[in-house]
Amino acid sequence: MIYRDVQSLSSVIAEFKAKTAAKLSRRPTGVCGFDGFIDTFVRLEQPPSMAGFGAKVAAAAGVAASYPVRHLGDKFGGNGPLLAAALHDIFSGQIDVTYIGALGEKTVVPIFEAALAAKTKRLHTIARAAITTCLEFTDGKVMLNDMSACAEVTWAQLLECVGQNALDEELKTASYVAAVNWGKLPHSGEIWSEMSARLAQLGVPAKQVIYFMDLAEFETRPQADRADMLARLPAITRQCRTLLSLNLKEAWQLGEVFGGKFHGRKDAESVAELATFLKSQIAVDRVIVHPNNGAACASASGTVYVPGPHCAQPLISTGAGDNFGAGCLAAALIGLDDAGIVLAGNCASGHFVRSGRSAAFADMVKLLDVWAAGNLGERL
Repeated sequence: MIYRDVQSLSSVIAEFKAKTAAKLSRRPTGVCGFDGFIDTFVRLEQPPSMAGFGAKVAAAAGVAASYPVRHLGDKFGGNGPLLAAALHDIFSGQIDVTYIGALGEKTVVPIFEAALAAKTKRLHTIARAAITTCLEFTDGKVMLNDMSACAEVTWAQLLECVGQNALDEELKTASYVAAVNWGKLPHSGEIWSEMSARLAQLGVPAKQVIYFMDLAEFETRPQADRADMLARLPAITRQCRTLLSLNLKEAWQLGEVFGGKFHGRKDAESVAELATFLKSQIAVDRVIVHPNNGAACASASGTVYVPGPHCAQPLISTGAGDNFGAGCLAAALIGLDDAGIVLAGNCASGHFVRSGRSAAFADMVKLLDVWAAGNLGERL
């Protein structure tokens, strides 16, 4: 099913409004992880676009170049911390989030404490935080990552820092696990597998826990690592309800693993076809593919494509994908179907890039009303 515009989404929006207004029968609780970055943001002023900047850099090869920028400051980052914070905001705090990740050597560093302590039930640090310099453009971003600390994020380190008993207490009551940024954490595959296996060992019924996964950028991971990751998914899916979320570039790259020829195809039909293709090849319950103007979800029920409230000039783009993921996970937790899940992801990211803050469900409803009325601008 391809939804072409916001008007065609009337029934999906109605269901979204009904589900988000209903009282939850159980307060969601779960674990997010397992990375942690401290991000420094820089906005390129001239040229403002990636396309323009790339051409100028190429032309300056072999000599030197200087460009005016605006330093936007430092912020907590990493896919996991950003998703965890957004998940709290979507539920207006009516959710328990335990975060486990690279938040500082031995103790949680102040930037994470300030950002996450009020939005989480518990914070566990298992490694040093990595460092990223984010170059912000009008048409995307370039992230320069010092990832030396990422290799410290291991299952053995997690058990040593958190403790088996404390981890078990979290998993026994979990309604979700959000495991993200496989691409930058070389040992995270084992963590993903062991978390799922421990749920089974603790007697948690199969398919009771939603397991959200986001690979993030994985160009640097060799083919053997990709094969290892894919081989771990069947066991995780037997125990949990799995969602694998990919941006369009990541989906193109993963499609190539199976011989798919989708690179460069951005129209709705092609995105839906790609999601269907990946679902046929990968042992997960749902595959989500999200370009910046919509999203597709493929499952046993079929494939849907839902357009998004595209923003041509985002206030901020770093974190948009994490807000999208939080929206999808939140929608799955309240029982929305495939179309509702990607609609929530689209609205969460659409709100974030316009306002610079994560949306609550009520904010998403307001955005939908403005969008449907034809009055949605570049800022909220």
